[in-house]
Amino acid sequence: MLGFYVHMAVKSLRATPLISLVTVFAIGIGVTVSTTIISVENILTRDPFPAKSDKLFNVRMDSWDPDSQFFDVAPGEPPKQITYRDMVGIMESDIPRHQTGVGTGLSFVFPENDLVRPYRAAVQLVHAGFFPLTQAPFRYGQGWNQAADRNRDPVCVLSQEANEKLFGGEDSVGRQLRIGKRNFSVIGVLDHFNPTPKYYDTINDVFGDTCEILVPFDFIKEDDTGLSISGNTDNWGPRVPRDDTAKFLAATEMCWIQFWVELDSGKRRAYHDYLDAYAAGQRELGRFPRENNNRVTPLLNWLAQRNDSAEQTRAMAWISVMFLLICALNITGLLLGKFLSRSGLVGVHRALGASKRSIFAQHLLECWLLGIAGGLAGLVASGALLRFINAAVPSSIFHDQVFSVEPSMFWLALGLSLIASLVAGVYPAWRACQIAPAVQLKLQ
Repeated sequence: MLGFYVHMAVKSLRATPLISLVTVFAIGIGVTVSTTIISVENILTRDPFPAKSDKLFNVRMDSWDPDSQFFDVAPGEPPKQITYRDMVGIMESDIPRHQTGVGTGLSFVFPENDLVRPYRAAVQLVHAGFFPLTQAPFRYGQGWNQAADRNRDPVCVLSQEANEKLFGGEDSVGRQLRIGKRNFSVIGVLDHFNPTPKYYDTINDVFGDTCEILVPFDFIKEDDTGLSISGNTDNWGPRVPRDDTAKFLAATEMCWIQFWVELDSGKRRAYHDYLDAYAAGQRELGRFPRENNNRVTPLLNWLAQRNDSAEQTRAMAWISVMFLLICALNITGLLLGKFLSRSGLVGVHRALGASKRSIFAQHLLECWLLGIAGGLAGLVASGALLRFINAAVPSSIFHDQVFSVEPSMFWLALGLSLIASLVAGVYPAWRACQIAPAVQLKLQ
C-alpha cells in the first residue's frame, strides 16, 4: 500500500510541477534560514572541551578599587582577570592538578629562514600546566616542564600554522627562533588546535586562532624579548613606572591575566578556601580593600557569562523556526487549491472503496515528499551560506572555517522540513478526505 501511495504522490507532483517547485522553494528557504542560524547558535554555545569541562575552572580575585564597581561584568562580580602578582602568589598552591596563567604579548619574530621576512606576532604567555590542562595535541615534540618555567628556559612551542610559515611544515624541534633579541629553541609543534570557542582566552579572542607562538609566562619580564602586554587590560591604584617591566609587574594592580586550574572532584571548596586565605593575607599587607569576592567558576558557566552573543543567537534561532512555520502556512493555500482541484479523482477512489484515512495518508505523504525535497535543498543552501559567512567574516573575529554544517544538522533539517510540510499539508489533506464521492460522481 505504501508503494501505491508513493506512486500516486509522485504522479501528482509531476502533474503540477510549478506548484511543486514553489512549495519546495518555500520550505527550502525556511529550512536554509533555520538550519544556518541554529548551526551558528550551536557552534557559539557548544561545550568546547567535553572530556574535561567539568574539571576546568576560571579563577578570579577581587583586588579592585573599593570606590568603584568593575565594568564589563555583572554587578557584584570581581574583575574578569587577575594581576601578575596574584597569579604568582596563588600558583604556590598544590591543590590544582594543573594550573596556568594565560596572557598575550606582542613582539617581532625573526625567522631562521632569510626568505621569510621578520614580522610582528601574537605570543601566548602560558605555564607548563597549560599543555596537560588543555590536552593540546602535538605533531612534533612536546611542551616544556615546570623547571623551564622556574629557570626561564628560552624554549617555545609553535602552532601548526606558524611552523608551516617559519619552517615549511617540517619537524622543527631543535631549531632556533629569535623573538626580539632573544633566541628561543623550538621544543614542540602543535597539531591542529583551534577549540571553538577558545575557552582559555574568552577575554581577548574567544573565536580566533591559537596564537602562533607559546613561551614560558615570565619572559614577559625580559626586556630583550621585546614582548609587550597586549589584549584587554584594566588598571587602578598608584601609577607605577613601566621602564622596568619586572618591577612594574610586581607592583601594579593591572588586571590582564586569565587564570585556569584543573581540579579533581571535591577539591573546589578547598581551593576556594585557599584563595580566601590568600586574599586575607594580602589584605594585611594593604591590598584587597574589598571583602572576599573570589570566584572559582566552572568552564561552561564562565563561557555563558562571557559569551554575549549566546542569548542573541538563541533568540534568532527561535525566530528562524517561526519564519519556517510562516513559510509553511503560506503554502497551505496552494496545497489546498491543488488537492481540491482533484476532487473528481478523489471521489472515484472513495467510490471504489478507499477510506478517508487512506486518502488523508496519500495526500499527507505527498506533502512529506515535498518537505523532504525542500529540506535537502535547504541543507545544501545552508552549507553554501555558512561557507559564505566563513569567507566574509574577518579572521580577526572568527578563525577560518569555524562555521560548517555538522552531521546532526542533516537530521535537524529533515525534521524541520517534515514538521513544516505537516503544518502546510495537514489541513488541505483533511479537506481532501472529506470530499463526498456521490457528489463528485454526479458531477462527472
